[in-house]
Amino acid sequence: MDAEDIKPSRIQLAKLKVLDILQQRSTGQTALIAYAGEPFVVSPLTNDAKTVAALVPSLSTDIMPQQGSNVSRAIEKAVDLLNNAGARGNILVISDGTQGQDLDAAIRTAQQAQARISVIGIGSSNGAPIPSSGGFIKDKQGNIVVVKQEVGSLRKLASQGKGSYS
Repeated sequence: MDAEDIKPSRIQLAKLKVLDILQQRSTGQTALIAYAGEPFVVSPLTNDAKTVAALVPSLSTDIMPQQGSNVSRAIEKAVDLLNNAGARGNILVISDGTQGQDLDAAIRTAQQAQARISVIGIGSSNGAPIPSSGGFIKDKQGNIVVVKQEVGSLRKLASQGKGSYS
């Protein structure tokens, strides 16, 4: 999410999208989950969208203890929050891709909880390298990693989750 194919960066655009959505919400509960290798609840379900919005600026890839993009675990964590609250709801995933994950179990879990999964894709099909101190992140062979938005997998997630994609 630190790739800069979308200016100023994917993470900054994602935060702006979340703030826009929160500003438009007039009713209902909202939770915020940040995820990389594992998901973390930033805000549990609350009716106070302003409190959730106040937490958004602090989101950063630097605060995540483990790299990755474990969308499956994030969806499962969202379903846990809904189930614990005895609520039904919608899950909005903001991501640049699913990185070849098997999402079937997470989708089934969401469907059992009667939760739809919608997706906002962040990034471009051309992709961009990921900035790192002293240059860019490289793979094991020393090549610069270029991360592209995985439109196909994100659309599939939204479709199978009975939600929408944008």
